[in-house]
Amino acid sequence: MSCVCWQCIEDEYLKEIVKDEGKVAKCSLCDCRRKSFTAGDLAKAVDPIMREHFALGEDVKRFGPDDEKWWEQKGEQLDHHLQEVIGQYLGFEDEIVEALEISDPARPQDGDMPFYDNSQNYVPVSIESNAYAYFEDWNYVSEDLKHRRRFFSSAASSFFERIFEGVETRPSYNDETGAKESVVWEMPEGSMFFRARICHSEALIKEAYKEPLKHVGPPPADLAQTGRMSVEGVVAFYGALDRDTSLAETRPAIGNDIAVIQLRATRALRLLDFSRLGHSYNRLSYFQPDFADLVGKGAFLRRLENLISQPVIPGREMDYLITQTMAEYLAHVHRPAFDGVLFKSVQKSGGVNIVLFQNGSDGFPLAYVDKSFELFSTRSVQYKHAERCVGEHEGEVWVSRGGGYDDEA
Repeated sequence: MSCVCWQCIEDEYLKEIVKDEGKVAKCSLCDCRRKSFTAGDLAKAVDPIMREHFALGEDVKRFGPDDEKWWEQKGEQLDHHLQEVIGQYLGFEDEIVEALEISDPARPQDGDMPFYDNSQNYVPVSIESNAYAYFEDWNYVSEDLKHRRRFFSSAASSFFERIFEGVETRPSYNDETGAKESVVWEMPEGSMFFRARICHSEALIKEAYKEPLKHVGPPPADLAQTGRMSVEGVVAFYGALDRDTSLAETRPAIGNDIAVIQLRATRALRLLDFSRLGHSYNRLSYFQPDFADLVGKGAFLRRLENLISQPVIPGREMDYLITQTMAEYLAHVHRPAFDGVLFKSVQKSGGVNIVLFQNGSDGFPLAYVDKSFELFSTRSVQYKHAERCVGEHEGEVWVSRGGGYDDEA
């Protein structure tokens, strides 16, 4: 029977299992004698995973030319999913499938339906529903902050500790290059940021030109309005990593004049990148004991980035207490503290927004870049609309979740 040694296993969790439980044998991949798993051993290891995360594909009716009809089973065969679970191609997947079929405890003669059948197709079972547990906690904390304990909420502190546990060492992987990246950015001194402001009068344009930082930069505390990551009276710096994103994020109307300035970081900054944080849960091992929970956590964090990307809607300021509390947690409670966060722009594809928190009375570690003042006028605005479904069931009207402001937990 074919076997594979721990050295040839690429999945780090499975590698440790083989090192601990394998028996010395000649590896079919490298011909070396090390602790190894046979096809039968691998079948035993993957059996609970396959049963939990995969199911028989449904038969669906297909139509061809001249209304020709046939039935087709969704999914892929077992050997395809084995490669996904094990994380590599071994070359003897057929032996593992055969071992799974032989060891299946179902008794067809008694009317049992075997789970393993190489003539059938299988589909992954969605486990992103595990994210609902995080959304339930999110909603509980939100209600706690709104109506029970605005300050010193133990529920909020406990929740954020769980959400951001281990972020310092979490790796993320670039979708295009596959390169390993940290979810924590160490942005060096001298890094450039952009900030924009709509100017509703020619007088304001002239004032902003004379004193760019005062009129386009972060507002003074007594003029600070409610934002996604800051309460009224608490100043946060909202900006972008490029000019076009900063312009788009002002959400201008046709004819608006927009002033844009550049600012330079006067010291190194520690920033939590929400895009990388969500993607850091994409490459998980099925052999991790907390696999299902981490899949749910990743789904929740990706939705959380969408939530904090949306603008504040007038009249719903109370809804943002929880994201404001999250910002205070990252700035003042988490150790080591963060200077700010990065997240994707919903106004410009590929754009990145930045929010910096203010610590102490020294203001922000930013300096205006001389002669960087620019003025733009909006000539056109493009809108995209996504259709949502609305209907009625048993006397109750339901509305499907969609993009934009309503895409929130």
